[in-house]
Amino acid sequence: MAGPKSAPGLRKRYFTDVSLKRKTPYQTIIVCGFVAIWLVLATGGWIAPVVVVAAPATPAGGATFNITWGSPPTCLEPPPAAVTALDYAAGLWGTWISSTVPIEVSACWTPNLGSGDALGTGMPSKYIYNFSSAPLVNVAYPIALANALSSSDLYPVGADMVLQFDSDVDWSYVTATTYLNAAAVSYDFVAVALHELAHGLGFIGNMYEEWNVGFCGNSLSSYYCPTPYDWFAVDSAGVALLSYLPNDPYALAARLKGDANFGGPNTVAANAGIVAKLYTPATWIPGSSLSHLDSGTFGGGVNRLMTPSYSGVTRHPGPVTLAIFQDMGWLRADGVPNLVTSGPLIVGAGQAATLTGDLVWSSYAGQPITYTWTATDQVTTSHPGLTITDAVTLTWSTRGEKRIRLAAADGAAAAFATRSLLVYDVTASGLAQGDTNRAYTFNAAISPEITIFPITYTWEATDKAPIVHANLYQTYDSAAFTWTMPGTKTITVTAAMAGATTYDVHEIVIKGLVLDKYIFLPLVLQRSASCQLAAAN
Repeated sequence: MAGPKSAPGLRKRYFTDVSLKRKTPYQTIIVCGFVAIWLVLATGGWIAPVVVVAAPATPAGGATFNITWGSPPTCLEPPPAAVTALDYAAGLWGTWISSTVPIEVSACWTPNLGSGDALGTGMPSKYIYNFSSAPLVNVAYPIALANALSSSDLYPVGADMVLQFDSDVDWSYVTATTYLNAAAVSYDFVAVALHELAHGLGFIGNMYEEWNVGFCGNSLSSYYCPTPYDWFAVDSAGVALLSYLPNDPYALAARLKGDANFGGPNTVAANAGIVAKLYTPATWIPGSSLSHLDSGTFGGGVNRLMTPSYSGVTRHPGPVTLAIFQDMGWLRADGVPNLVTSGPLIVGAGQAATLTGDLVWSSYAGQPITYTWTATDQVTTSHPGLTITDAVTLTWSTRGEKRIRLAAADGAAAAFATRSLLVYDVTASGLAQGDTNRAYTFNAAISPEITIFPITYTWEATDKAPIVHANLYQTYDSAAFTWTMPGTKTITVTAAMAGATTYDVHEIVIKGLVLDKYIFLPLVLQRSASCQLAAAN
């Protein structure tokens, strides 16, 4: 089965290139009070005047974008107004999200968006797993978000996202927020650019449906799953869609075609306490399904920017979309409170793990803050206080992925942050009885299987020097021991990876080796008395 994705920049029916479709033209008007640039079509006809407004200045704690347009023959030369309008759209995003690393954008002006009616496409150019400051374990982070979280450029050799815009569209390049005269063209370039930039920043799901089976990546495809967006996807019962994948991919497919929502806590808070419905039509549409907000729910309101079809002029993504970005890990630069958490991605069973949370909020004025920690298999813990930092120490005895949520509230405002970590254990096995002077092999196995970090196994046994097998990318190991003296022997194997350790103990009873249990006396053959007399005669 071929994967449903393609290389960056190919046809929009592949949902790497998440696209925005056309719809009924939106009535626009032109604002006065700005310098207008009149563009003439090749046919000599006039199109609407273009109002050019400088891109907004990046606020302290915002984000900057560096945009590189592709050149012929791969891409056409974009009109200057399109260059200005994309700069403006990127500048708007720079006022809503925070990154100390400039976000590199590769843009292409092209008539080759494939079949259909796509206005533009957008996608991350690279994903990265398990970097040191990743909040979610084994999750594929779009590179722009990974850079922002790590405060360093993890991919300095290329762009962070790839955008395409249809050169055959009669675009309006107005950058103002309101229009005062009727426009002669249908499609607002800034609104489409805002939409595609959002996809490049990570508003994209990589789960998909094919033949009524749900998938999240496969060995034949070259994309990454789950993304943070996928990780927060839930059904109407609040069950994470990813939880259906191992045992019931048919149930996953059914939800991808009718019941997928974004369930992050910031999103729920911004959406009147309910999950945000995602676009999941009964027939799976690559490039549209899952990776947009539901048209029926959000198409007519302030959150319409991220619905799958063009819905008119807008200059803001809406509170639900910005809350989705915050749940995925982006810090917001628009004055709302943010939480930054830190902690390990991997923890050994029985090992204490310390997690910290920091409140990042320009409006914090020393008021009391209550921090509430909720985690899988743990009792909810609350810490009221007057600090912008909190911490909790948790220990898990059972293996598997654990989800942790931190809430910080001052009674008027609240912020949430979510983390996950993986708890693993090691099991030692071997014979329970044995004899002296014989070698016995003992085995160790890691569960769940983790091969993303090197593992060091350390074997310690009674009366024996330790044996260390370092930097192995395998979830099993073995060691052999021989004892010359009888008694109960203890074997301890410790597995260490990514700063996390866990161990298991096995015992074997060694008995002294005896060659035989029986004593054989010399055989003496005595002749009978009659034989003796006969011999005498």
